[in-house]
Amino acid sequence: MRTFTLAVVVAASAAAGSLATLTAQKKVMHSTVFQWTTAENKPNAWGSVRQVARDPTPTLDELEIHISTLDAGKSSHAPHQHKNEELLVLKEGTLETSQNGKTTKVATGGIIFHSSNDMHNVTNIGQTPATYYVINWTVPGAK
Repeated sequence: MRTFTLAVVVAASAAAGSLATLTAQKKVMHSTVFQWTTAENKPNAWGSVRQVARDPTPTLDELEIHISTLDAGKSSHAPHQHKNEELLVLKEGTLETSQNGKTTKVATGGIIFHSSNDMHNVTNIGQTPATYYVINWTVPGAK
């Protein structure tokens, strides 16, 4: 009887620990407001980045938002592709976006959409830093 009781206690403890781990991993973001000053501005080789959010939501596996600032003449990365779709909103500056080999100039206030698996990147073609908001989302089953 003692062995059975011990087994039940061990199994219950393991289940509770697993549930706590899953709950912590699945912290779902709900309605919120992000202030410009809440995200730390981290310098990098091409300018800087502010990581705003990277969490699941009630309908997305992940919503990732960051703010990039590209120095004049810089690209954040070489052309690449990924399964998730991506939206860029240009706050200030001038960018050139390359999408599947076609380049387009984008001025302040412009919006860039990168579709799933399209080759893309952006380059600051202006004389001043270019700052833009990046919003990525991953739908369930798309990873």
